[in-house]
Amino acid sequence: MKQQKQIQSIAPHRVILGVMSIAALATGAQTLSAQEVVADATDFLPEIVVEGTTIAVSKDIKTKKKKATSNYGQATGTPSQASSSSSGGSGDVAGANNANQTDTYDSTEEVSGTAAQDVPSGQLLKNQGNSVTVVTSQQLKAQQVRHAADALRSLPGVYVSRSGGPQSITSVRIRGAESNHTLVLIDGVEVNAADGAFDFSNLTTEDIEKIEVLRGPQSALYSSGALGGVINITTKSGKGPLTIRVRGEAGSHTTHGGAVQISAGNDNIHGIVTLSGRKTDGYNLSLQGSEDDGARFSNFAFSGGVKILPNVKLDATFRSSKTDAERDDFDGTRANGLNDLVDTASRFNSELRIGRVAATVDTLDGLWRHKIEFSGMESELFDDGRGGFVSTANFVSERQLYSYTSTLQLDTPGIAGVRHYVTARLDHQRETYEQQNASAFGASSASGDRQRTGVAGEIRGEYNNILFLNAALRHDDNDSFDDFTTWNVSGSLKVPQTPLRLHGSVGKGVKYPSLLELFGNFPGAGFVSNPDLVPEESLGWDAGIELATPDRKALIDVTYFSQNLKNEIDFSFFPLFTSFNRTGESKREGVEIAGHVDLTNAVRIGASYTYLKAREDDGSQEVRRPRHSGRADLNYSFAEGLGNLNVATAYNGEMLDLAFNNFTFAAVPVQLDEYWLVTAAASYKVSPGIEIYGRVENLLDEKYSEVFSIDGAPIAAYAGVRLTYVEEQTRAWSEGR
Repeated sequence: MKQQKQIQSIAPHRVILGVMSIAALATGAQTLSAQEVVADATDFLPEIVVEGTTIAVSKDIKTKKKKATSNYGQATGTPSQASSSSSGGSGDVAGANNANQTDTYDSTEEVSGTAAQDVPSGQLLKNQGNSVTVVTSQQLKAQQVRHAADALRSLPGVYVSRSGGPQSITSVRIRGAESNHTLVLIDGVEVNAADGAFDFSNLTTEDIEKIEVLRGPQSALYSSGALGGVINITTKSGKGPLTIRVRGEAGSHTTHGGAVQISAGNDNIHGIVTLSGRKTDGYNLSLQGSEDDGARFSNFAFSGGVKILPNVKLDATFRSSKTDAERDDFDGTRANGLNDLVDTASRFNSELRIGRVAATVDTLDGLWRHKIEFSGMESELFDDGRGGFVSTANFVSERQLYSYTSTLQLDTPGIAGVRHYVTARLDHQRETYEQQNASAFGASSASGDRQRTGVAGEIRGEYNNILFLNAALRHDDNDSFDDFTTWNVSGSLKVPQTPLRLHGSVGKGVKYPSLLELFGNFPGAGFVSNPDLVPEESLGWDAGIELATPDRKALIDVTYFSQNLKNEIDFSFFPLFTSFNRTGESKREGVEIAGHVDLTNAVRIGASYTYLKAREDDGSQEVRRPRHSGRADLNYSFAEGLGNLNVATAYNGEMLDLAFNNFTFAAVPVQLDEYWLVTAAASYKVSPGIEIYGRVENLLDEKYSEVFSIDGAPIAAYAGVRLTYVEEQTRAWSEGR
């Protein structure tokens, strides 16, 4: 039987540590005036502008404002959208009709100006040719999501695998691709670690403004790693009056946590600082034993900007996240020799630090925009294994990126409604990797580095607000592999005089071998790195149709997608534990359906469904990719907008996983049962500046496993309070008045 990668839902370095162990055993609300509403958002939200589908230098959206006031408690708020999702941009922004509507509000018109400063560099979600889903801060708040992966679960084409509690390795796959084929960016900084994947257990949601999920190959925009898609995370800017938010909560598993956030700013200067943390005693990850596995999380984040000249602005971002948690180990305790998770005293801690500084310069009255940017990432994992034998491992990966991007807007004289954007980009990236091991087999170390220089170009066209076209081309000059060229083309057409919109995209993607695969060294487990690996590559396309009412209060979108994978990097477990390129072609195809309907001004229902057929090059089923998955979301705003109820239900169908046989060193297919996860969350503004909330996770107390032999999280309840203070004397300043 062929040997397949991903024996357990852990990063490759933990697979290696697990194999070493097995081998040893075998051998807020705001404080407002009486004329204002209690809500965190003070404006009607504009339609979402998706930045992730373009390399163009983004421009601020200018909106027209109209003041209205009424007494506290008289707002008739409408619900947050349960899922601002579309396979091509269907669905408008969550909360576009204003979740938790304020009494003092800004009525935002759709962006349609002709001046450069009135047009964003991104496109409105409803005009996208690429397949995109957007999750907003309003949704995160309504659903009381604490970890970003929970917001992504069962979105169209998205699959989440968590190996236990919130502290455990959490992987996200898009359209049946591997977890290291999902590129993750936070404020434009790539955060994928040495194994090529991003562990979503590191990402809390306190300061997140929106999460964009781009499906399909996106390497023409983002280079390596974007084979399945991209998750582009944007944090809050801090613009608005001086605001202080404090949140605290407690609940099941002796869990308590909270956050403090301070923000203020306008177009000339703005900033936000967020400090959050959470501690839990957890539950027992193994299906046997009684030891709970606890965890502690902390996060510090800053984002800000200052306009030093009328046409020059500096922006900066810094983020530091830390996890310190307990875990269990795998052991061959079954009679047939298959590995099981058993109680041990093992633990690990991980840290993620990112930073970015950028300068944006406008020339030609804003028609030509330039951006110079430097960003860096450092990811560190220390693992202390206390299973069959004692072992420690420390992994550190770093990445630096320098880039220059230039975007020129070209209006077409004499032809109204026609506009083009031409963008050129030059970037240089350097990655380094270091590793230290110590075990009964002795000590070892490994290190390596690589560099690449990329040049990319993009042209976007907008034609009479009916046709939207986008084409991008990128070439990478690599010092470790052959050079590689990728591309992407997408389009969206609103069929005149009908409620239909057609959309589609096609592109080529690449994934370079990870630093771990190229340089990793684990002599105790027999692991040998493979410097001769070649890049994985993929060609994918999708096509869909959207049907929406004129006011977009009801919408459905259906998209078909197909994608291949060549040179897939796999692991050989016996007799030599190493990486290698498969010679065949893997194929993935399926259908994504997403939609929503506003039943009333206070009730919105959203739903999505994905059918996926993902096969290896030999025709076998890919692991941890359910054939059927979906979700449904209900949001109800009550008590004239003071209260909100959200119920989110995610379905994960039967799927294949792999177990490890300690006697034969073979990967053994196992079937995981289907499961439903229901979360109910409610909040109520008891007075200006004070909001109470509560939620129940896994409401049905479903017994499930996302990974073989690892217990899923049981039912849990949490309650908390959110306090918000707004210094009203700074409101006029924040609005530029």
